[in-house]
Amino acid sequence: MNRELLVGVSPHLHEKDQNIERAMRDVLIALCPAAVVAIVVFGMNAFYIMAVSMIVAVLSEFVVRKIFRRKTSVNDLSALVTGLLFAFLLPPTTPLWVVAIGAFIAVGIAKELFGGLGKNVFNPALFARVALMISPLSMYVSKFVKPFYWRHTGFFSNVITSIDESVAGRIVYKGITGNVYMNAVTSATPLSLMKSGRMLVDTVTGPTPVGATWLTSGGRPSLWSMFLGCKAGSIGEISILALLVGAAYLLYRRTIDWRIPAGILGSFLIVMLIAWNNPVYELLGGGLVLGAFYMATDWVTSPSSKSGRWIYAIGIGIAIALFRLLSPWPEGTAIVILHFNVIALLIDRYIAAPKFGALKKRWINKLPVSP
Repeated sequence: MNRELLVGVSPHLHEKDQNIERAMRDVLIALCPAAVVAIVVFGMNAFYIMAVSMIVAVLSEFVVRKIFRRKTSVNDLSALVTGLLFAFLLPPTTPLWVVAIGAFIAVGIAKELFGGLGKNVFNPALFARVALMISPLSMYVSKFVKPFYWRHTGFFSNVITSIDESVAGRIVYKGITGNVYMNAVTSATPLSLMKSGRMLVDTVTGPTPVGATWLTSGGRPSLWSMFLGCKAGSIGEISILALLVGAAYLLYRRTIDWRIPAGILGSFLIVMLIAWNNPVYELLGGGLVLGAFYMATDWVTSPSSKSGRWIYAIGIGIAIALFRLLSPWPEGTAIVILHFNVIALLIDRYIAAPKFGALKKRWINKLPVSP
C-alpha cells in the first residue's frame, strides 16, 4: 500500500477540526464584544475606523499577492483579523485616511513582504501601530478623548478628517461636517495620569481627567469604570470585561494557549506588586490585556514549544512592567511584544527546542534491563 508522508514545519495542529480559517473566525467572534463596547463608548467613528481598516487590509492582501503572483488567500480571514486588531490599537478620533495607511502597512508590508501568513516575523497589527508612532503621522495616533465624546459631535457624524494643534493652543478635530472644536473633551489616559503622578494625588485638579462615568472622591477614575470601559484609550483596549469574555471563548475553543496570557499577566503583576506602583490600575489600564490575549498569542510570532511559551510570556510581562516603571512613556506593550517576536525565534532555535535524539534517549534509559 502506498502512503504519503507529509512533513511540515512546526507549529503543528493537533485538533481534528483546527485550521487557519476556524482559528481566524474564532478571533473575529471573540473581538465582537470589545467592538460593540467601543461603538457605544466612542460612537460610530469607532465603527468607521474598524470597517475601513478591515476593508483596506483585505484589498492590500489581494493586490500585493497579485503583484507577487501568489495564490489569493483572502478566504483564510487572516487579513480581516489583522485589520480589526490594528483598528483596536488606534484612538477613536484617528482620521480614516491614516487608518487606511496603517492597514496597508500591516498587511501589505509587515505580512505580505515577508512572504504572507506563517512567514511574518512581526505581529502585523503591532508593526503598523509602531510604524505610525515613529512616523510624521504620530500626532494622529497619540491624541485621546473622553468616553462618550460623541455627545458633543453627534453619534453618527463624528468622522474626523484631520487634527490641528496650531489654533490658539487648542486641539481642533476637523470633521466632514465642518470644524469641530473638541479641546474640552480631549483627555489623558489612566496610564498617562499615573506616569505624570496625577493619579497618586489626593485630588485630581482641573477637568475630569478621563471623563469616566464612575469617579472616586478624589476625581480619579474608579476601578469599575476602568474594568467596564468608561475611560480614555484606544478603541479596543478600554473594556477589560469585553476582552476577557472574548478571551474565555478563545480558551474554550483552544485557539490560544493559556500559558502565554497567564505568564504575561502573572509576571507583570508580580513586578508591579514588588514596586507597588498602583498594581490594579496598571493591570486594568493600557493595552496589557489586549496584548496578552490577542497579540502575544499569535501562532506565527510566538514560540512553538510549551516551555518556550513560558519563557516568552514571562519575559514579556517583566519587560512591560519595567518599561512602564522606568521609561518616560506610559505604555510599552506594543514595542515589547514586537521585540519578543524576534526573541521568539531565538527561543525556538537555541533555548526551548529539544535536541535531536534527546527524547528517544530518555525513553530508552527507562526500559527494563534484561538479565
